[in-house]
Amino acid sequence: MKESSSARKFTVIVAYFFCLLWVPINSAQSSSTLLTSENKQRIEWAAWRYAVDTPLLLETIQWLRVLTQESKDSEAIAELSRLEYMRAQLEVNKQRRIELFENCITIADRALALNANDVRGLFWKAVAMGKIAEDSGMLNALRLIRSMEELLLKVVMLDEAYENAGAHRALGRIYHLLPGFPISFGSNQKALVHLQRAYELFPKDVITRAFYADLLYDQGQKKEARHHADFVMSAPIHQEDELEYAEYIKIAHNVASKTNDRTVKLGNFIRFQE
Repeated sequence: MKESSSARKFTVIVAYFFCLLWVPINSAQSSSTLLTSENKQRIEWAAWRYAVDTPLLLETIQWLRVLTQESKDSEAIAELSRLEYMRAQLEVNKQRRIELFENCITIADRALALNANDVRGLFWKAVAMGKIAEDSGMLNALRLIRSMEELLLKVVMLDEAYENAGAHRALGRIYHLLPGFPISFGSNQKALVHLQRAYELFPKDVITRAFYADLLYDQGQKKEARHHADFVMSAPIHQEDELEYAEYIKIAHNVASKTNDRTVKLGNFIRFQE
């Protein structure tokens, strides 16, 4: 989860306006110079603002496309895949959304062709495959998710903390929601291992806590599940993060509404369930 402190927000804003004064690097230059601190700040700003400033996202994508056009910098190319993933998230047309996620995978494959262990490329390819699976039929979804599992396990091996333990989170969710053998490879035991580890690494992550709450409830640990659900529902969310976190707040709300406690805390308010 992105940090929500005012200090961090101010730092990012200052860095962004500094970037406006910077002249882009020619893509023919040494690949080691592509992800400078200034370039990283520019990418992070667009990534943070993607849901509320689409023109900025598209402008940054175009800039990064040019920057990486002839580059062999796998990390920079993988960052382009990341931004393309965010663009796809905003698309409402199902077929077009699938096409955009496929484009994200194609770009991630460019990065992985240069470095098979590029964590960014592995992660963004995996989550894009997951999104395509959501929009696909059952048979295609199962095929994609098995490949997604392999990519995420590799991310865990290389850098388990990347994207706030994003690979652990995703694996935990996959294992929890999939049916078990012989239909598929779902496993609540495996789900618990990954979500517990994600929680250990990033205890304030909203996504992890929502997934963890849902799993714990299904395992009969209602009190502990409600604890994590309440954390999610009371977490301060910036406007920039509202679209991204809406799904996870809904998961937490569903968990809370099923517990014996007939009150649901939403931010600073308490609502009694009927």
